[in-house]
Amino acid sequence: MSRDPVHAEELSLLLMRAGSAVAERINGAVVAAGHPGLRPVHGLVFARISGTGASVNRIAEHLGITKQSASAIVDTLVRNGYVHRRPDPTDRRASIIELTDQGRQVTLAASRAAAAEVAGLEGCWGPEALHSFTEMLDDLAAEAGPRPVW
Repeated sequence: MSRDPVHAEELSLLLMRAGSAVAERINGAVVAAGHPGLRPVHGLVFARISGTGASVNRIAEHLGITKQSASAIVDTLVRNGYVHRRPDPTDRRASIIELTDQGRQVTLAASRAAAAEVAGLEGCWGPEALHSFTEMLDDLAAEAGPRPVW
C-alpha cells in the first residue's frame, strides 16, 4: 500500500494543532477543577517555579518573552493567589516567585490531566507506539524550550 508523501506545511500545522489541543485540554481540566481564568501560559510558569521558585528574569528566559511580559503574568498570578514573592537572598533587588498552596493545587490538577492524556494515547496506540512517538517528539523538540500558547 502506497502513502501520499508528507507535505511540510501539513505536518507543521498538525504538530502545532496537536500541541495546542493538548495544552487546551489540560488547561480545561485545570479550569474545571476550580481555577477559572488560567491559561496554558500560566502552567508553563508554574512548571518553571515549582520546587525552589524562580526570579522574573528566569521565568522570562524560560518562556522566551520579555521581562516586562513575565512580570505582568506574575502580577496576575500574585493577585489571584497562585504565587507569592519572597526576597532573593542573593540579590536584594530581585524576588523569588513561588507557588502558594492554591498554585500547588493547580499543578496537581494539571499533572492529573496530563496523565489522562498519556493514558488515552496509550490506550489508542499501545505502549510501544507511544514510546516510539515520545522518542520522535523528543528528537524533534531537542533544542526547543516551551513557548506560551496565548
